[in-house]
Amino acid sequence: MGMCSNCSGQHTNNSVSIIKGAKQNMYTQTNVFPNVFVENAEYNPLLTSPNSEYAVEFALTKEGSYDLDEYKAFLDSAIREFRSSRTYKHYKAYLYSIGLDCCQFHPNITAGNDEGEEMASLEMHHCMLNIYDIAIIITEHILNTYGAITEFDLSDLLRYEHTQNNIPVVMLCKTCHQMYHHKYLYVHPEMIFGKWWSLLERYPNGLNRDIAYKLMMYLNNSLDGKYKFKEEQASKLLELRDKLYDWSTKLER
Repeated sequence: MGMCSNCSGQHTNNSVSIIKGAKQNMYTQTNVFPNVFVENAEYNPLLTSPNSEYAVEFALTKEGSYDLDEYKAFLDSAIREFRSSRTYKHYKAYLYSIGLDCCQFHPNITAGNDEGEEMASLEMHHCMLNIYDIAIIITEHILNTYGAITEFDLSDLLRYEHTQNNIPVVMLCKTCHQMYHHKYLYVHPEMIFGKWWSLLERYPNGLNRDIAYKLMMYLNNSLDGKYKFKEEQASKLLELRDKLYDWSTKLER
């Protein structure tokens, strides 16, 4: 199974959706929804009603992101849509097909044998950056670059970045997964699949200081002498760590 996509880098450039055609008509037919009125229909429809003190925008704007409850609801909805997509459900099977079919810490625990019998349940874990970190990086980059993003745009970009293998993931057995979440287990960057640095390079305007600090501390732990690897690998990790600081301070100026 291949995850090769016909999509291109234009996802980022076209990420702010404009409602057109039938979809726009659906939202502007106020006679179908009495006492609901549409403003700014051509760009970012705003639904208002005299029966509600709140207005609903189709896309999240920079101003809207300042409301933490609204921002969290936006992220929750987009991530839920992504997790229910066929891409997400098939991505784990794709990882199996390229050899990521065993626990990184217990290679003898595999997804299945030649007869198709599953030895144990393997879980795909978003490592270093969890799914919310990734969603925030993408959202903040789009907001800082274009000014607005919809849940559908974010869900689509999450699917796209997974198919391009730009997301840091690791396969773990259930026990190791629980140990990681309880901070009893450290997964070295060399054990993580995915070009996560490419994700940061594609969305440099979305990296805030909290996420950058989290990544820098993660990389620092890999360089504290407990782990042995080639000098060249250590040099690349140090270079990435320095870039993280530069990217995170860019938006603070």
